[in-house]
Amino acid sequence: MGSSNTEEVFRVASDKELAETGGGHNQKGVDFQRAWALSRMFELEESGVDDFLILFEAVQDVAELDSESAPSSIRIYQVKKKDRGEWEWSHLTRLPAPAKKRRADKTTDEIKDSPIGKLYSAVLAFKELKSSGTFLSNSGCNLPLANGHNAATSVSCALSQLEAGHLDLLRTGLESLHDAGASPVNPERICVEKVPIHPDAPATHLQGVAVAFLNKRSPRHAGQAKSLVDALLADIGPLGAKTDSCSNFEELRRQRGYSRGQFASALGSLEQVPDLVALAETWLEQLLTEGALNFMEVTSVRVAMAAIYKRQVMGGDDPLTSALVSDCDAWLETNTLGPLLGPFFDGARIYLAPSHPSFRAAELTAHIALRAVRKCVDQT
Repeated sequence: MGSSNTEEVFRVASDKELAETGGGHNQKGVDFQRAWALSRMFELEESGVDDFLILFEAVQDVAELDSESAPSSIRIYQVKKKDRGEWEWSHLTRLPAPAKKRRADKTTDEIKDSPIGKLYSAVLAFKELKSSGTFLSNSGCNLPLANGHNAATSVSCALSQLEAGHLDLLRTGLESLHDAGASPVNPERICVEKVPIHPDAPATHLQGVAVAFLNKRSPRHAGQAKSLVDALLADIGPLGAKTDSCSNFEELRRQRGYSRGQFASALGSLEQVPDLVALAETWLEQLLTEGALNFMEVTSVRVAMAAIYKRQVMGGDDPLTSALVSDCDAWLETNTLGPLLGPFFDGARIYLAPSHPSFRAAELTAHIALRAVRKCVDQT
């Protein structure tokens, strides 16, 4: 079963008529797509699934298989960023509004090249795998629902929930995409979904997802969320970028796929990264033992270290902090740690304080500790 199903994935992915055309994504679109796909991987990992494969630019924008080697289901995604406004019925389906319904043959001609039409055709192409599709965007879809609400205000909903007039017209259009004698039209296989990712800053959203995930899975590594996100984006960046045709599923997987195993390996690599805050804590305990800092001062330094990591996690340091870090690193290059930590930290603060008067003593100490620990780690 696994072999025949992977062959079907390769066959459908190789069908040029099912591929999206029309210019592809600009860089903002690619960044949006990649950030969402990685957010989805965090979601899948948190849900406890032990296998998945995400394909980029195969079938449509993104395809999610429930297994890397023996898939039984596939969800196909069109992932579209929009800078302003909502997605309207006419753009999504190229169908007229129900009140302006035209001849069925005209309707049939227009839906096949629409986003929903292309997505539905890709879903129908799978005969062995259980298949479904999602049109996903940062903007909502302005579609009236049978319950009186609108899809634009819903996080996710199936097209089978449309109000009667739109649903009837959609069924007529989708019917034209079925082969003769095929299964009945099923709008429930297609969903529209809105995601809270700003197209101008998709990595910021992804970083927040990573922080939330690490706070649950491995709190001591939450401060490394930005590094993890940068590494993951670098990993998946080349996927789907090649335009050469693949000769089999294995090649498709190598060129365009990212598996749960690869994702888990990236998470596991965090365990190999030293916990700088934990190491800095041992230095603070030593300063407390030496009498160089009292209990209240150590507490203030701990608070300052937490603030430093929070700023790094949420998008980097401000110019004043960057200048302090640079000067701190310069001082550490020319000063050697002696048998006691107190004189070492006193000397660093005396050097740094005049050039950085906006930083309190506890903040200076926090930066010195974290940069000194990082230097020690880099040298080992």
